[in-house]
Amino acid sequence: MHFADPWLLLLALLAVPLAIARWRRTAPVIAVPFALGLDNAAVGWRVRARRLLPVLRILAILLLVAGLARPRLGEAEALVPAEGVDIALAVDVSSSMASSPFSAGRSRLDSVKDVIRDFVASRENDRIGLVVFQREALPLVPLTLDRDALDTIIAGLGPDLLPEGTGIGVGIASALSMIEESSASSRIVILLTDGRHNADSISPVEAAEIAAALRIRVYTIGVVQEDRPTGFSMTTIDAELLTFIAELTGARYFEASTPEDLAQVYDEIASLETSRVGGESFARHSELGLWLVAAGAVILLGELALGRTWLRRTPA
Repeated sequence: MHFADPWLLLLALLAVPLAIARWRRTAPVIAVPFALGLDNAAVGWRVRARRLLPVLRILAILLLVAGLARPRLGEAEALVPAEGVDIALAVDVSSSMASSPFSAGRSRLDSVKDVIRDFVASRENDRIGLVVFQREALPLVPLTLDRDALDTIIAGLGPDLLPEGTGIGVGIASALSMIEESSASSRIVILLTDGRHNADSISPVEAAEIAAALRIRVYTIGVVQEDRPTGFSMTTIDAELLTFIAELTGARYFEASTPEDLAQVYDEIASLETSRVGGESFARHSELGLWLVAAGAVILLGELALGRTWLRRTPA
């Protein structure tokens, strides 16, 4: 058992001066010479019982104070996950993603798919959708909790799904369309690309402004080559643009040059969104305060009634 408002127990100190004052208080005494021989006379039960009245009042005060402090019994706390995050994954599947190496013997796209599949499997309470883009964008999976179906689609991703190019703006816009009607407490887009915007479609800046207006955060990830040779422009990312998009929408920009870096990026994004949403504390307990207050009130009323009737000092 514990008290919800333990500081109220300090009110119990009021019972101390009350007790002292009640026990020290005596009725006025008039000396009667012929009654001096009655000093040793037997004391009646009413007199003895009246001496207990201060005890009843103190007990009543203690019960009232304890009740006001709200004692609780049988509490069981648990952390209930808050409403999940709605996530739209926007993945660049251009030819550079499929042809450029990212790890020993594996393309960027193959490594990215592995990392994203692990990320999806770890987000149990979140709805996740998938958009792929090149010059145009293609929504492949709407927001879903079906991890198996989403995993199958991601595993089968390849290039040549769309006309060649890099449409960062249309990738963001398509992802926004997927989650703009969501009522989740947190809505985010995670956009991954290894190139610069070069498509004749909505500009990335316009798409970012729409995301900011919708209060949807857009995390951007640039896949870079660890040692890029001079003049290697096809896979050179526009870090300044990706940073602008992320900051305008209240998110962050990341770079990754290895699969390990990329996995850490997705882990960090997951951590940022988990801490933003958090959880709710749920407690189940029994409140005893009302019972104690009721008992204290009954005892106090009883003490007052007895003091004015059967246990009064003088006959009515």
